[in-house]
Amino acid sequence: MIELLGDLVPFPDRIDFDRFTFPQKVALVAAHGALDQEDVPAYLKVNSMRNKVAHRLNAALSAGDEVDLINCLSPLLRHTSMVDEPNVAAASWPYALRSVLAAMVIHLEVRRKQLLKARDEQRRVAGEVAQLAKELREEREQREAALAAASVPRVPTMRHEHWPDGVVKQPTDV
Repeated sequence: MIELLGDLVPFPDRIDFDRFTFPQKVALVAAHGALDQEDVPAYLKVNSMRNKVAHRLNAALSAGDEVDLINCLSPLLRHTSMVDEPNVAAASWPYALRSVLAAMVIHLEVRRKQLLKARDEQRRVAGEVAQLAKELREEREQREAALAAASVPRVPTMRHEHWPDGVVKQPTDV
């Protein structure tokens, strides 16, 4: 989740994501559009399962925790994890849990890669726009310079030169 957040924000070095709680990280990722709102409950359920094991000495996960997590899955995560497939649904504990966790990790990584690809494309397009703007600016400056040169009468510098009215004048006539 921290890796995804680091890719989402423009200046990740200016924030210490380790100081955020997991629910805050999930909320930030969802707020940036990298996680669908309907997927948030599943990630929060994984966090509560982790906290159950991490903060209680004799705690263990059970098939009931697996069912609770499955019940939090969005249709996309249910499909990706294949928990409704007969061979996964009939498998013993914790097979479905492994499948769900793998699907959730893969889902985040796919979203991360999509975001990186979109950001690269935005940078490429921004570069093209900047180049086109530069070329247009140069063309405008050239046109303006040509118009300015055409509108200012030029003083002849050679011995026999044509003045703007077409008359050839000698330097002594000036």
